[in-house]
Formats: sequence, C-alpha cells, structure tokens
Amino acid sequence: MPGSPTATAPSAVGAWTRRLHALLTTALVLGVLASLTRLIADVILALPTAKADYGFTGLWPSHASVSLDGALAPGVRAVDVMIEATLYDPARAPLLAALHLLAWLPGALVMLLPLFWLVRITSRGVAGDRALFSADTVQDLRRIGAILTLGSLAACALDFAAKTAAARMMTINAYLVPGDVDWPLVAVLMGVGAFVVAEVIGRGLAMLDEIEGTI
Repeated sequence: MPGSPTATAPSAVGAWTRRLHALLTTALVLGVLASLTRLIADVILALPTAKADYGFTGLWPSHASVSLDGALAPGVRAVDVMIEATLYDPARAPLLAALHLLAWLPGALVMLLPLFWLVRITSRGVAGDRALFSADTVQDLRRIGAILTLGSLAACALDFAAKTAAARMMTINAYLVPGDVDWPLVAVLMGVGAFVVAEVIGRGLAMLDEIEGTI
C-alpha cells in the first residue's frame, strides 16, 4: 500500500542520501575555496612588500610574555601560558611562503580528497542502492582509508618540518615541537574506519555474488 512504511522507506532513504550528497558537495566547494584563499595569502606572503597582516601562522615562541591584566576573573591565576604567533621576515619572504605552503597544503589535500570521494560515493547512492553497494564504492573507501592514514602522517611530517625550519629562522631557542602537530590522530582513526567499511561491503558483495551464482 502507498501509505505503508515499507513503501515510504525507499523514498525516505533516497531523500536522506540526496541531502547528504548536497551537504558533502557544499563542504567540498567551501573547502576548495578556503584552500584557494590560503594559497593566495601565501603568494602575498612571498612578496617582500607584503602587508603586516600576512605571516607564518601557528608558531610558538619559547621566550615571550603577555600581560593578562583585566583578562582573568577575580581569584583566577594563570598556571601556564602558550603564545601562538604569526611571524614575518621580509628578508626571507619567499622561503617563508614555501615553508608555510608545506605546513598546511598537504593537510588540506588530506581533507579534500576524501570529501571528493565521499561525494562520488553519495552520487551513486542517489542513483540507487545497487550502484552504491558496488566495487567502485569499495575502491573509493579504500582510497579514503589510504589517504587518511598514510597521507595524514606524511602531511604531519611535512608540517612539523616546515614549522621547525620557520621557528629556527625567526625565533630564539625554538621548541622541539614548534606548533600544533597532533591533528593526524583523528584522521588515522577515520581512515581505519574507512578500511573497515570497505571490507564489510566487499565481503557482502562477494557473498551476494555467491548466492546469485547458486540460484
């Protein structure tokens, strides 16, 4: 019957997949635009006449002090303060721009490429369940798993190297870890999850082929 739950379930699932596809597509477009904006900022940073608004972001100077007068509630005292600075040296502008590009671009690609493959997967879901649960989806999920695990570790290493080089050029007695480089942990876990989902779907497809072969 048209009003039964079994009749409305496929259309509801299809509508949910379309909304998810639209959401992921929007996130991908916004991510690409944000990356292009940062790329333009790095081009400006490479110019010796760059504005003071642009610099190498996310560095932690080891010797810096800041006044917290008027910033804390009564009775509160600061136990430890970590200063994150954006630094600029016009004498090394092109080198700083290249290092800054290495610090963020690989990580951005690690996020954008899985989004692109998720958009492809959900586009198959809009086409139908048979297209969604396919070998192509398994392959895309494995690509997502690989880029999130191996790619995030490589991006973290480049981020660490770039920030270390920039910190040693522009600060005195730079920290061993000169910036926030712990972000790959979540990406690696998500990558492992993508591998697991790919394995489940792949085994399901293999079982379906065996069942269809015996009928």
